[in-house]
Amino acid sequence: MEVHRCRFVDYQPAAINALAFTPRSSKPTLLACGRSNGDVEIWNPKNEWVLEKVIPGGENVSVEALVFTHQTSLSNEDEFETVEEKETERKRLRSQPPRLFSAGLNANIIEWNLDTLNVLRYADSHGGAIWCMAANHANTVLAIGCDDGCVRLFDIADNELTFIKSFDKQNGRILSLSWSHDDKMIVTGASDSSVRRWSVSEGRSLGRMTVDRVRREDTLVWAVTMLKDGTIVSGDSLGHVKFWDGRVGTMLQTFHAHDADVMCLTASAKGDIVFTSGVDRKIVQFRSVDAQRQGEKQQKGKKSKWLISGNRKYHSHDVRAMALEEMRPVDTLVTGGVDVSIVVCSAQEFPNGNQRRLPCLPQKPVISLSRTRRLLMCRNPNSVKVWRLGKAAQPGQSCLELDIGQQLELLEPQQAILEMHVQTERNLTASAISEDGQWITVADVEEIKLFRVEQDGDHPGQLNIAKQRGFFPSLLEHSGSSEGFGATALTFTPDSNRLIIATSTALLYVVDLSEWRNGNYAVLRRFGHHCGLGFALSEDEQMDVDDQDTRRDTRISTITSLAVSADGKCLASGDLLNRIHIFDIQTLHYQTSLPTFDAPFTSITFSPQQPGILFVGLANQAFYIYDINLNRLTPWSRQNSQRFPAKFLQLKDKIQGFAFNPARPNTVVVWGVNYMCLVDLEKDPGDHGAILNINKRKRIERIKENAKITAIEKRKKRYEQLGITTPMPEPPKFPSQASSPPLDEQGPDESTDGSANSFNFQILHKFQPMMFLDFLSEDSMVVVERPMFSILEKLPPSYYKAKYGT
Repeated sequence: MEVHRCRFVDYQPAAINALAFTPRSSKPTLLACGRSNGDVEIWNPKNEWVLEKVIPGGENVSVEALVFTHQTSLSNEDEFETVEEKETERKRLRSQPPRLFSAGLNANIIEWNLDTLNVLRYADSHGGAIWCMAANHANTVLAIGCDDGCVRLFDIADNELTFIKSFDKQNGRILSLSWSHDDKMIVTGASDSSVRRWSVSEGRSLGRMTVDRVRREDTLVWAVTMLKDGTIVSGDSLGHVKFWDGRVGTMLQTFHAHDADVMCLTASAKGDIVFTSGVDRKIVQFRSVDAQRQGEKQQKGKKSKWLISGNRKYHSHDVRAMALEEMRPVDTLVTGGVDVSIVVCSAQEFPNGNQRRLPCLPQKPVISLSRTRRLLMCRNPNSVKVWRLGKAAQPGQSCLELDIGQQLELLEPQQAILEMHVQTERNLTASAISEDGQWITVADVEEIKLFRVEQDGDHPGQLNIAKQRGFFPSLLEHSGSSEGFGATALTFTPDSNRLIIATSTALLYVVDLSEWRNGNYAVLRRFGHHCGLGFALSEDEQMDVDDQDTRRDTRISTITSLAVSADGKCLASGDLLNRIHIFDIQTLHYQTSLPTFDAPFTSITFSPQQPGILFVGLANQAFYIYDINLNRLTPWSRQNSQRFPAKFLQLKDKIQGFAFNPARPNTVVVWGVNYMCLVDLEKDPGDHGAILNINKRKRIERIKENAKITAIEKRKKRYEQLGITTPMPEPPKFPSQASSPPLDEQGPDESTDGSANSFNFQILHKFQPMMFLDFLSEDSMVVVERPMFSILEKLPPSYYKAKYGT
């Protein structure tokens, strides 16, 4: 098989600036991750961490702090006359989803709409850049630390975001802050070497604590928190972690735990464990030690002592953010920083537990492929880039005689033919290139743009790009709204004559492009099945009257996935509520809905050989094959989707896509960031405990062959000593000595126990980490890799401290 191993795609993930978990009163538990380009990722720890959605950032959007809030108490009980009314209102508050706030150097507090990914509310800080932000324990007041040295409070009760008051001004920026357990006091860390305690009701300082200074230079207090017992913990730019008595302001203990700045810290809910980290990449755990356990007489009001109980290094660069969620089954310490990856580990087992690095590459591919024109397009936050894939010379021998991994000579190398910077206020959320390579569409959450790409007749090899300026106004006119809308997913039909748009308002548009020369972009149909009945469609565009099942679910959810069948007849769309709807885009009618699976879906793809067959990959590593025409699972899926091998189900990285080799129509390649798996749909899954890794299985076979050879040689030596002449069988060849066909050309292998059972679900880890995998043609596969060393080499140098003897 010919493999286009593409490492020229220069996608660069952004550094992590902030992390925040939802409050314990909110279910399910979610993690927000803010990156330096303004993007905010929403992760769900269920099913081994699934990236649910990405709120796009923008040119002027900065994320230095993130806060989830979930109000459960009444802000004004006088508004309710009876106990029943109060309890009803409390139940309503508890049932509400959490609210997400972000703040940064652009001096704005932003509340995000988690359904449309747009700004819901915003407020100016009135004090310049915002360095830190925290909500009180009642989730009714938001405190921010500003560049002008003031702490400001904002009322967020009952879906508000209004300014309350400003505290007394101090010298230096407010770099960190935390609320006391009773919400009556705020502690702040500043750039003037100080830690201050503030009265929330009066807005004045109750006391100042000063950290160490070097050569009269101010020390930056990057991190501060207040524990349940009133103890204040601070981390500064000298690498010191200090514990203070929050009542009188005296220092209890100090640790030089880090070699450089302490950038972040977090504490357990009980206040008995503290984690710190920073520029030196080291994560340090502190534990409180009760005085009685030390054999001392416990005195009333005496503070516990603290000690360093462990440390680990998970990151290659500065750690800028950390978050802790102790509640089971999450039980997770999450860290992130300049090296762009989120690292999760068990908080209870630290530092002896195993850590996991979540993929930093998008879980929804940003790569689009035009097979007929051999074009590959990659979407970046504010640009798209297109390459023409290279062509290899035909080898002089058959594929079976070539070594696996052998490089072929290129007749034409790959070539970057187009790079287009898109002027948008927000980062791009969707893009697509048509099969004929003549259409490119991009979108953010506010606007959708369409471009026509044609060859320049006067200058061969050059392209002419023309923006279709009448396209988006036509969409707005059809929607009947003066406000713009963007898209969360885009795709073209195989004939390149229609564009499918999943808008940020959860509507589906089918747009005809055949009359583009006349400036006519007709919206053939608009489906509202993902946004319930809340969106009133015009009379001639009402949803089908026979879709009774979908009418019952009136919830609105972001559309994350689109797939069009190879014959251009069927459209599949899926949202974050795990609903997958099927539409007939030739007759422009709703067709059916798939049953709700037991885990969130991560990928949907139609089989190109059988257009009515839909593959659905789930977050629990299972996948199902659904027959759209018969409205049921295929026989293979009904029999085998619950019997996959354990090694496949235990893979941590989610299924990101399905690829189909036209030369082998009965097989499918299931792929994730760090693996590809060949599945033969004419075979059963095989032994539940089978070894699926091809290289590992070959090593075991080689060991067995060596053992056989050793036994034969021992027997021959023993016969020679006894003077017996016996013809010996020829030693078997090593697997490496035999010609090994490529992955999808390998025949049935013997199992490791010597039985004749054939293997299925053959896993290969040769290409990683992968951004994209698909087939150009028969036995011609495209793999887009983004090696971690290529990402790290573009980052600034990490902290290094010379040690004696090294």
